[in-house]
Amino acid sequence: MAEPTESTQTVEDAPTGDSKPEEAKGLRKQLNEAHATIAKQRTDILTPAYAQLGLDPETGLGKAIAKEYEGAASFDALAEYATKEYGHVAPEASPDHPQAAAVNLAQAQLDQVGEIAGSIAPVNRDDALAKAEAEGDYATTLAIKGQLVADSLNRR
Repeated sequence: MAEPTESTQTVEDAPTGDSKPEEAKGLRKQLNEAHATIAKQRTDILTPAYAQLGLDPETGLGKAIAKEYEGAASFDALAEYATKEYGHVAPEASPDHPQAAAVNLAQAQLDQVGEIAGSIAPVNRDDALAKAEAEGDYATTLAIKGQLVADSLNRR
C-alpha cells in the first residue's frame, strides 16, 4: 500500500467581516471619483457632438442630456437620443458661414421661448384708468393718476 502524502498547500485566512468601515468609505470615495472621471471624459469626447446639436453640456438642456445619456459616444446616437427624449433637433447651418450657426441657434432659442411664453399685451394707461374709474377702484385710479403726474414732472 502506498503511504498517504501530505499536502503542501496552505490555506490562507479569508478576510473576516471585521474590516474597518473607514476602508469601505475610502473605496466608495474612489468609486465615486472614478465614476465622475468617466462621466467627465465621456462629456469631453461628446463636446463636439453637443456643439453640432447647438447644446452646451454645462447648462440647460445640454446639461440634462449629459447627465442622462449613456449611449454610444457618437454624434448620430446623441442626436437621435436628444430628438427622441426631448424633441430637440439640431439647427442647420451652412459651413460657409460660421456665424450663421450662432444666428440660427439664437433664432431657434428665441422661437422656442416665444412659443413657451406666449404674448403679453402691454397695458395702456388710459384704458387701465378708464377701467379703474368705471369699477370705482379709487386706489388704482389714484395710483395711475399719480404716476401720470410723476412722469410729466420727470419730462421737464
